[in-house]
Amino acid sequence: MARRKRAEEPDEELAPGPARAGGGALPPILFVLALALLVPILVRSMSAAVRDPTSDDGFYLRYMQTVGSQGLSAFPRLFDEWNATPKDWLFPPPSRIGFIVTSALWSKFFGAEFQALQNLSLASFLLLVVLNYVFARRHFGEPRALFIGVLIGFSPLLMGISRLALTDSFNALCMTTTVWLFLEFLEEPQKLARMIGFGAALTFMVLVKELSVLLVVPFLAFLLYERFVRRVPHDLKRFALCFAASGIVAASIFVLAAGSVPKLLETTRLVLASPATNPYAIAFGSGPWTRAILDYLLFSPWPTLLAIGWFFVVAVHLRHGRYERESVYLAFVAGFLILLLSFFTKNIRYTVVLELPIRAFAVLLLWEVFGGLRRSTTIALTGAAVAVLCWIDWRSFQLVWVDMRCYDPVTYYLALFLHLFPPPTR
Repeated sequence: MARRKRAEEPDEELAPGPARAGGGALPPILFVLALALLVPILVRSMSAAVRDPTSDDGFYLRYMQTVGSQGLSAFPRLFDEWNATPKDWLFPPPSRIGFIVTSALWSKFFGAEFQALQNLSLASFLLLVVLNYVFARRHFGEPRALFIGVLIGFSPLLMGISRLALTDSFNALCMTTTVWLFLEFLEEPQKLARMIGFGAALTFMVLVKELSVLLVVPFLAFLLYERFVRRVPHDLKRFALCFAASGIVAASIFVLAAGSVPKLLETTRLVLASPATNPYAIAFGSGPWTRAILDYLLFSPWPTLLAIGWFFVVAVHLRHGRYERESVYLAFVAGFLILLLSFFTKNIRYTVVLELPIRAFAVLLLWEVFGGLRRSTTIALTGAAVAVLCWIDWRSFQLVWVDMRCYDPVTYYLALFLHLFPPPTR
């Protein structure tokens, strides 16, 4: 009969760090099979994806076509037109340079139409799932990386936006990549390759969507926490240089695209001011800071509840001297982003990067609950639980995105689709 581990015994399987990245060939094979199941689900659902040429995706299509046909020299005119047209202020500005250039390059191979933008979103989602699995193997080991990768793949939010002609799926890829690369940079800051990799990802992420610059706050907060609370001998000057260089490069590209500093500042002013005059944002994007948590509870309740549970478990572990670096880092990212995004229009699509901590934390809590059992039993029970969670999330995806043909999953529509209140009468 297997002996349960005593609490004071170290558990190599639960210890943080990249040393446990192995696990044999079976987990990667199972991950590929999960992807093979996921792809046809998404492809079949494409016919239910909403396309609205009068909304955001119409603007992204025009940007893609203009830059694709005229090149980078088209950007200053796009800024001029957007700044001079008040009705356009309700829609995406041309400052989403990273996405617009990528979509323009994409159009060279796959055409400049809505379907091409949707396929770009789908490709970004699949790459995001693979990337999370690869990094999870480095930091959490197998088989937890398999469970994290699969659970992220069946996220109803990520599955839904992967079918739309919007920036959200591509933005999720860029933000999540930057989150992982900063953790890698923290682990070996003396390596120039890691510094350059993170700096490049940070720069491009901001160029894809300006609001993603908010990730810098949890990055800095965690860096200072480790330096002054955990007494990790980080070279703060090296990190400051990396952040400053990324900021300078991004700012320079923004100015070049806009055509001048005053024009860029005007665009920035209009972007920040537009939510206050946007009837849709006022009606559907207001509310308290808990709005993001509520949306995730409506959309994907069980992984969210498990993630909240792991958040408190990590706090208890910290209090008792057990420092799980990856979990604390992701908790910083989630906590600070929820706080910072509360000052802007509240929409679950803006919080897509939270899918990483939510899904990782859900798996880690399940592993903790079953971790005292025989290893094979722990794997079986955690895997079974993850399979059930994936099925529940797939049902949520079907309801919201396919049956109800959702375009923007704001709280009102999520609650309406779930029958939490009666539909409005005409």
